[in-house]
Amino acid sequence: MSNNIYTDVGSDILTASSAPPPLPAMQPEPTTHRFAFGGTAMAYFKIWIVNLVLTIITLGIYSPWAKVRRLRYFYGNTHLDGKSFDFTANPKRILIGRLIAIAIYIAISVFGQLSPEIAFAGAILLFLIFPWMLRSTLRFMARNSQFNNVRFGFGGTLAAAYVVMLLILLILVLNFVSLGLLTPFTIWLFKRYQFDNTYFGQLKFNFNTGVWDMYKAMILPLLAFLVVMLLGGGFIFSQAETMASPDGSLPPAAIAIIAVIYAVMLLIFPLMQGYIHRAIWGKLTLGDNRFVLVNFSPLKFAFISLTNVIATVLSVGLLHPWAAVRMHRYKTETLALSVVDDFDALTTPSADNISPLAEEISDVFDFDVSW
Repeated sequence: MSNNIYTDVGSDILTASSAPPPLPAMQPEPTTHRFAFGGTAMAYFKIWIVNLVLTIITLGIYSPWAKVRRLRYFYGNTHLDGKSFDFTANPKRILIGRLIAIAIYIAISVFGQLSPEIAFAGAILLFLIFPWMLRSTLRFMARNSQFNNVRFGFGGTLAAAYVVMLLILLILVLNFVSLGLLTPFTIWLFKRYQFDNTYFGQLKFNFNTGVWDMYKAMILPLLAFLVVMLLGGGFIFSQAETMASPDGSLPPAAIAIIAVIYAVMLLIFPLMQGYIHRAIWGKLTLGDNRFVLVNFSPLKFAFISLTNVIATVLSVGLLHPWAAVRMHRYKTETLALSVVDDFDALTTPSADNISPLAEEISDVFDFDVSW
């Protein structure tokens, strides 16, 4: 009898130990949603020309309303999975922010003429105020941006803003010694503060771009320019005698090489912007969801940027709407969002209980001083 009991217990233990472990929960397959832009240059031109005329007539007072109309057009025509973005700011809030910024600037400029001490104190005051104004602008722009009725938010603290600005100031001073080698680190600091503190509903953006990614984004165009300069200059120097013309004019080959050098030089900064755009958006995540660049080319980005500038200058500004729509369309339509979460849940308004008093206080102290 006892042997049967031991046998039963032993078989139970063997059965339990030989049972397979539970399978891990299967991760849902990500769904990729492409961004799209439905605006046209002609439609935006009508908005732009009215904004320009009214801003000139009102001596700039209408500019906040012009900015809201412009952003609402671009936001409203930008779509993700058939849903559009929206910009909900009140132009009066932007006007208040700009008036505050202008008043501070005028006060410092006027009183700074009275004595060097006042000018120095004004510069210190400007430094102390600037991080607060920058943070207020980021909060204002985020709180008034929404997608599918879900608002964005910015949670960066004022203390962090002062730390970032202090580091940037020190780096700018050191840049005179380092010949600008710390500039990528400066941009990285600001972008990290901006993206790491931005939210969409309850989801947080994560800035995964490293410092070295930012350095590569800015160094590669410079290296390309140096290579072209060295090769072109070396070729012209080596062929100086055979290329020399009796009348002293440059031969077509030399002119072509110089033209290529100038073209590459003009492409440096747009190319940097393209590489920076790829470094940021190619690694940016939103919660467990990540952004994906689709067929994005920094070289094409630079070409669009440079030809936009040329077209705008040659047209005396009349092609600015075409240039703005062209660039926004390229950046939008080469971007996608790989969604792991349920997309409908992703766009569900936050259920957090937000104090109305806190919202009112935030609305009073958040301004937009950007143009």
